[in-house]
Amino acid sequence: MNKIISLTKVLLKNSFQKYSENNKKTSKVGKIILYGILLVYLMGIFGFLSYGLITTLQQVHQEAMFIGIFLLGLALLTIIQSIISATNVFYFSKDLDYILPLPLKPREILISKLNVILVTEYVMELIFAVAPIIVYGILTSAGAMFYIVSLLVLIIFPIIPILIATFIIMVIMSFSKGVKNKDRFKLIAPLLGIALALILSFAFSGTSELSEADLLNALTQANSMVEMVSDSLPIIKPGINAIVNASFIEFLKLLGITAICYIVFILIGNKLYFRGAVGNLSSGAKKGKNITGKDIKIKSVGKSYVAKEFKMLFKNPIFFVQCVLPSVLMPVVFLGIFIVSINSNNSQESINEFQKVLGGFIETPIGLAAILAITEFLTSMLYIAPTAISRDGQNAIFMKYIPVPYYKQLIYKGIPNVVFGTITSLIVLIFIYVVAKPSLVFLLTALILNLILLILQTLLMELVDLRKPKLEWSTEYAVVKQNMNLLWPFVLNLIEIGIIFIVSIPLSFTNYLITAVILVVLHIIITYFVNRYMCNNQDKLFDKVS
Repeated sequence: MNKIISLTKVLLKNSFQKYSENNKKTSKVGKIILYGILLVYLMGIFGFLSYGLITTLQQVHQEAMFIGIFLLGLALLTIIQSIISATNVFYFSKDLDYILPLPLKPREILISKLNVILVTEYVMELIFAVAPIIVYGILTSAGAMFYIVSLLVLIIFPIIPILIATFIIMVIMSFSKGVKNKDRFKLIAPLLGIALALILSFAFSGTSELSEADLLNALTQANSMVEMVSDSLPIIKPGINAIVNASFIEFLKLLGITAICYIVFILIGNKLYFRGAVGNLSSGAKKGKNITGKDIKIKSVGKSYVAKEFKMLFKNPIFFVQCVLPSVLMPVVFLGIFIVSINSNNSQESINEFQKVLGGFIETPIGLAAILAITEFLTSMLYIAPTAISRDGQNAIFMKYIPVPYYKQLIYKGIPNVVFGTITSLIVLIFIYVVAKPSLVFLLTALILNLILLILQTLLMELVDLRKPKLEWSTEYAVVKQNMNLLWPFVLNLIEIGIIFIVSIPLSFTNYLITAVILVVLHIIITYFVNRYMCNNQDKLFDKVS
C-alpha cells in the first residue's frame, strides 16, 4: 500500500508540476485567485443551465428526470475522457521507461495510474457536477441527507466508467506488440475504444418499444420518466435511486457494485496491462524513405506550411488525440445516442410531433443563439490554435529563420483549427437537422456565423499561446495536460456565449436573420481589429519564441 501511495504522489506531481512552476509567492496567490474566480464562474454557468432545465421539468412533475439526464451525461463524458486519458497515462507516457524496471508489482503500477485518472475526473466533477446537484437540492427543498448522499455518490460514481474505459483500452493495446506501425495504432486505439464503449452501452441497455399510451401514463405519474433514463445505461441506476430518494441503502448498493467491479478489474488488469505496456515500448517505426529528386515537388509556401501543420497532427497520435479528437468526437457520440434513442423508445408519431415543436423553437433568435453556444462549447475543446506555437517545442525558433513573415505563419498555423472546427460545426448542424428539420437557409446562416466565430477564436487563441508559449516539454502529452493556456479557450468561449445571448435575447421576438446580421457585423469588426493588431505587432508578439 505504501508503494502505491508513493507512486501515486510521484505520478500526480509529474502531471501537475507545470501548474506551479513559478515559485514566487505573489504569482502563486494570483493563480489561486484566478483559478478560484474561474471555478466560481464555470460553476455558475452550469448552475444556471441546470436551473432552467429543472424548472422546466418541474412544470410536468418530472424533476427527478434531471438526475437521470445528469448522471447519464456524466457517465458518458467520463467514459470518453477516460479512454483518451487511459491511452496516455497507461501507454503513451514516458515514465513507463523508468517505472517498468523498478521492483514494483503490476497491480501497484496499475492502481497508481488508475488513481491519477480518478483525480483528474474529480477535478472535472468539481466543475461540472457540484453546481447542478446544489441547484437541484435547493429547487426541490431537499434535506441534509440529500447532500450527504449526493456527495458520496459523486465520489464513487466515476470509478465504474473509468474501469470500463481503461479495460477497453487494455484489451485493444494488448495487440500492440504485433503491430508494425505503432504510431498509427496509437491513433486508432482511442477511436476503437470509444466506439466499443458506445456499442457495449447500447447492447447492455437494450431497447424497449414505448407506445404513446405508455408515454402518457409516465407523464401523468410524478417522476416516473426517470426510469426511462436509468434503463439507458445500467451503471447509473443505483446512483439515480440514491440521489433522488436520498437513500443510504441505495448508495451502499452502488458501493458494493463498484467494489466488485474494482476487484475484478485489478485481477484481470494485473495480467493484461503489462502485455500492452511492454509491447508499446518498442518503437515499431517504419524505415525511413530514401528521398530522390523525383520525390521533390515545388509547392507554394502557404500550401507547404499548412501541409506541415496537418502532418504534425496526423503523424503524432498524442497531438491528434489531445488537440482534435474531443471536439470532433463529442457531437458524433451524442448524435448517435440520440438517433438510437428516438428510434427505439418512441413511436414515429411522437418523433414527428417532437420535431415539429422543436423546429418552431429553433428558427428563432434564441434558437440560433443556443446552436452557436453549443458549437462554441465544443470548439473550446479544440486545442490546435492554443498550442500552435507550443507544439513545435524548441523547434519553434525555426519560425524566426525562414523567409516567411510571422503574421503569415500564424495564419497558416490557424488553418487546421478552422478546418476541424468547421467539421465540428457541420456535425452539430447535422444533429440539429435530424432533430428539428430546420430550413436550409437557417442552417446556412448558422454555418456562416460559426465560421466567423471560429476565425476570431483561432486568432485569439494564437495570441494566448504567443503570450506564454510552452516550448520546454519532455513529452507531447505535457503540451496539453500541463499547459495552463488551455483554460483560456473555455473562458473566452463562455464570454463569447454571453455576448451572443446579450444580443439575441432583446431580439427574441424578431426574425432570426436580424440577429444573425448584427452578430456577423459585430464579429467581423472585432476580427478586423484583432487581425490588425497581430499584423502590426508581429515582431513584438514573437519575442518569447526563443
